[in-house]
Amino acid sequence: MKLMFNKLFAVCLLVSDFDKSFDFYKNVLGLKVNSHEGKFANFKLEGTELAIFQKDKAASMFPEKHMNEGGSAVIGFQVNNVKKACIDLKSKGVKIFEGPKTTEWGQTVAYFNDPDDNIWEVSSK
Repeated sequence: MKLMFNKLFAVCLLVSDFDKSFDFYKNVLGLKVNSHEGKFANFKLEGTELAIFQKDKAASMFPEKHMNEGGSAVIGFQVNNVKKACIDLKSKGVKIFEGPKTTEWGQTVAYFNDPDDNIWEVSSK
């Protein structure tokens, strides 16, 4: 059977305050901007695109009533050194709410929130 979904190419977060989120992703997390137009921006990553879009502007894509359904996103990124990444994030005002810790399966992880309370996971490669 041929798979309908075989590659994740983008994650787009609908954000409440585009300027605050843009600053967070660009200046706090240090992501490189790929494109930025109005209240939409995407960031250069290896493999999968990460984008942010102001909620009220995204209504041009689908009805706004669907934007508040469902839960928060959890976005996982791998880093070379979780402890160092946490120190760097804390120095930029990011509150790590869990970790760094080692899971029962041996992976080192830590968690923090973005400005819209999506959960970010950083883990060791």
